[in-house]
Amino acid sequence: MSSIFEIYFRDVKRVITNWAALMIIIGLIIMPSMYAWFNIKSSWDPYGNTKGLKIAIVNEDRGATVLNNKINIGNEVIHSLKQNPSLGWRFTSKQVANEGVKQGKYYASILIPNDFSNKISTVLTDHPQKPELVYQVNEKLNIVAPKYTEKGATSIADEITKKFEKTVSKEVLQEFNKIGIDLQANLPEIKKFEQMVFKLEKDLPEIKKTVNTALNDYKKVQSVIQTTKKDMELINNIVANSEKLMASLSGFFNQINKAIQDSTPFIKETLNLLQNQSVVIQSTLSQLQNQTISKDESMRLSNEIGKVLPNSKNMVTSLNQVLQSFNSLGTTADFSKDISSLKDLEADLMMIQNENSQLKSAIQSGNGLPNDLLQKMNESATSINNKINSLTGNFDQDLAPKISEASRLVNESLKNTQTVLADAKTSIPIIKGVLQDTSNLLATKKGDIQQLVNELPIIEAKIKKIANEIRKANAKGNIEDLINFLRTDIEKVSDFYSNPIVIKKERMFPIPNYGTGLTPFYTTLSLWVGALLMVSLLTTEVHEEKPYKSREVYFGRLLTFITIGVLQTLVVTTGNFLILGTYAANKGYFILFALLISIVFTIIVYTLVSVFGNIGKGIGIIFLVLQISGAGGVYPIQVTPPFFQKINPFLPFTYALSLLREATGGIVWDTIYKDLPILVLFVVIAIILGVGLKATINKRASKVADLSKKSRLIH
Repeated sequence: MSSIFEIYFRDVKRVITNWAALMIIIGLIIMPSMYAWFNIKSSWDPYGNTKGLKIAIVNEDRGATVLNNKINIGNEVIHSLKQNPSLGWRFTSKQVANEGVKQGKYYASILIPNDFSNKISTVLTDHPQKPELVYQVNEKLNIVAPKYTEKGATSIADEITKKFEKTVSKEVLQEFNKIGIDLQANLPEIKKFEQMVFKLEKDLPEIKKTVNTALNDYKKVQSVIQTTKKDMELINNIVANSEKLMASLSGFFNQINKAIQDSTPFIKETLNLLQNQSVVIQSTLSQLQNQTISKDESMRLSNEIGKVLPNSKNMVTSLNQVLQSFNSLGTTADFSKDISSLKDLEADLMMIQNENSQLKSAIQSGNGLPNDLLQKMNESATSINNKINSLTGNFDQDLAPKISEASRLVNESLKNTQTVLADAKTSIPIIKGVLQDTSNLLATKKGDIQQLVNELPIIEAKIKKIANEIRKANAKGNIEDLINFLRTDIEKVSDFYSNPIVIKKERMFPIPNYGTGLTPFYTTLSLWVGALLMVSLLTTEVHEEKPYKSREVYFGRLLTFITIGVLQTLVVTTGNFLILGTYAANKGYFILFALLISIVFTIIVYTLVSVFGNIGKGIGIIFLVLQISGAGGVYPIQVTPPFFQKINPFLPFTYALSLLREATGGIVWDTIYKDLPILVLFVVIAIILGVGLKATINKRASKVADLSKKSRLIH
């Protein structure tokens, strides 16, 4: 042990007393920090500096007419982009844009064609056409820049979609609302007309009985006359109201048919949204079945499912209410099967929501993921997906035709009411004339009462015909249900169709900027580079007259390397915070973990060179290359090739990065307790290798080293 410290303290004394050696050591301590600092600073906020990326925007849109409104999506997009200069938008002509992208003046261009608004408006027709944004990119300028510009094109497309959906849905719903309000305003007159017809029908037996009695008893003639006068007033009201109703209802029929038909694309859009959310649920459940998934990742995935499910359930409930409204119109178009499917779908969503709550409880209790519960959730998700696919697949062949049929039948029902009114307008004056003439005859002589008896069947038949027509119209469609369906909150429903899902973002471990997010990776990388620099500039051997044992040389010089590594780490970590201003939730633990990592890396690299000589340096460089790609430092390890995913658990970088990320975002001690023992294991393996094999391998390697030196190329 004394020999080990003798070597160490002699090294320290020689560095302090030799100014040239001191300058080299100081440079060796500072150099790794330069590697980390420059990389972190250059990556500090790449998404916040995108205004310099020039993208040409060309608008050739000629506009279109949608629901009697002029729209020009291209102009709206240009206005929106000018208000939000997240990228370097340049508004120009098509020729200038093409030449600019070709010459490298612009990274990309986005063209809004002249028929863009016209094509997007075809969504309300039987033959919709998808509009196109022409996105042109020059990928040779920079391999990363297209990712930014493509995101810009995607965000433009999303914004266009939302604006159009909200505009169109609002216009359709306004038509619905207008029809519902007009019908409700005339509802009292409609009801009053019906009541008068039914009351006259009820009074007919009494009239008939009175007339027949009067025929046998002339003294009752006066009573018949009074009854006739009373009913004459009722008949006059019927005629007056029928004319008024015919005038007020004549404009409703075409609007109702058009309004109900316009609801078809929105029902289909809701089904498509449900289908997308079902895919998200199944994909998330698939990730949960990974046996190596952590507790935190499991909870995050469960929370994602918990966010999607309420939106899906609300959409199913809203869609079910719409179809029930159609069904309650009393037409022959039967939506019962579709309503039943939606109720089953709603029950499945409730079931998987309850199962997800049980899953969260299991994760929080630390008992792992119960396979039987995951199996149930998979079955529920499959059932949900199958039901949604069935509804979506049958939409064009089944549901859409039934909506059209419901529209036709409701229109027909209302037209039947118009026919009844027209018939009443024609028939009631005849009835009025007959009763008036009969009343006059009854007042003159008994013999003329026989004429009234002969005319009564005609009167009775016509009154009953009108009453029966009204009953048939009511049986085909309840007008109150129709009014309730057509009247709706325009702004709320329109906003729902254009933005059916609200994403509530919860940042569990917030990282303020991209540079801070990359600090753990570049700090780890600089510590390994620092260890490589040490073995490149300093020797691992002790050349003294006094003979030392192999393990004494190993540990004695190792202490010198570790001391320099610790100083390198202190410079890097404190510089991160004081010079760059990087964020860490636990700065003290960040420095502590970095010191531990430096010691581990120094021991590994030092051992490789101490045992294998120059070959060990090569192995250290190979390890560096593999760990840059295989540790998941920049990209998630899951998106790298299979080879790197397989070697990931065997790399020191993997666990070093994990420790520093915990200190940066917020420590979860379960992760720390898992990573620390593995890093210690790397140290144990390295020391066993250094103590057990150094002497043996050094003797064999010396022959190879002597032979290589004869080439006068290798030192």
